[in-house]
Amino acid sequence: MAERLGTGRVLRASLVGMAVGAGLIALPAPAWVAVAGLLVVGFAAAPVFPLLTLTTLDRVGGAHADRTIGLQIGAAGLGGALVPGGIGVLLGHTSVEALGPALVVLSIALVALHAFWTRRAAPMPG
Repeated sequence: MAERLGTGRVLRASLVGMAVGAGLIALPAPAWVAVAGLLVVGFAAAPVFPLLTLTTLDRVGGAHADRTIGLQIGAAGLGGALVPGGIGVLLGHTSVEALGPALVVLSIALVALHAFWTRRAAPMPG
């Protein structure tokens, strides 16, 4: 799909899809809406990490791509441990109803960070 539509377009659609799915989870609606939101988040999140890694060379240039990809892998591992743990602590202190808003905040932060770094990044020579 990314080859046909372009990696940037698929990545942006995936990020927006994650935010839409998180919004569905946050709605005070029947349980099937939250389940649909989880499905949307899962489906939309699948291509994000591979596409971010794939487009690293375009963002940082050849001279820095190898180290940047290493940092991405390390940050993904750290985030994969800390974010779910943090959400678990949040839910333990509040209720399960805080899951939707927490996912909305995280997905909007991800969209904003991607927009910021995409506009800011210019390929470095080399």
